[in-house]
Amino acid sequence: MRRHAAACAGALAIAWCAAHGASDDRNKVAEIYADRVSFNEQEQSSRYLGNVEFTQGSLRMTGDEVELTTGAGQLQQLNITGKPARYRELDDAGQELRARADNIVYDTAAGLIRLQGDAHLCRGGEYFRSAYIEYNTQTRAVDAGRQGADPQERVHITLRPGKAAANSSCDEMP
Repeated sequence: MRRHAAACAGALAIAWCAAHGASDDRNKVAEIYADRVSFNEQEQSSRYLGNVEFTQGSLRMTGDEVELTTGAGQLQQLNITGKPARYRELDDAGQELRARADNIVYDTAAGLIRLQGDAHLCRGGEYFRSAYIEYNTQTRAVDAGRQGADPQERVHITLRPGKAAANSSCDEMP
C-alpha cells in the first residue's frame, strides 16, 4: 500500500505540472497532507479527506476533499471541494493565478479549470466573481456565467488599467 501511495503521489505531481503551472514546478518535490487517504488501484483514483494541502513549487491547492483520477500514468481529472476550495500558482512569467470556489474541477485533457459555487478568479489585474467560472489553461480564456445557477446571479468583473494591473496582485481577492 505504501509503495502504491508513493507511486500515485509521484504520478500526480508529474502529470499535474506537466499540464499546468510554471515549467520549473514540475521538477520540485510534491507534498500532500490530509487527515485520511484512500487509493483505488482498479479505478485509478485516489481520495484525500480532511484539511487537504497539496504543494509543488509555486502550486498550492487546499480543500476539504481532493479526488484524483488517473489513466495511462497521467492525471485525467482533479476535483477539489471545500468551503472554500482554493488554488494558487505562478506561471513562467511570474503572473499569479488564484481561484476559489465550493468546487474546483481541473480537466487536464481539455486544459480547463471549472469553478462552481461562489467562484472567484484572479489573474494579474483581473478579478472575476460568478456562480460559475471556466478558465482555459492553454489559451488563458475566461468564461463566466450562470450555468444553471440562480437566474438573478450576475458576473462581477474588476479590471485594472495599465500600471495598476502590472502592480496588482491577487492578495486583495476576498
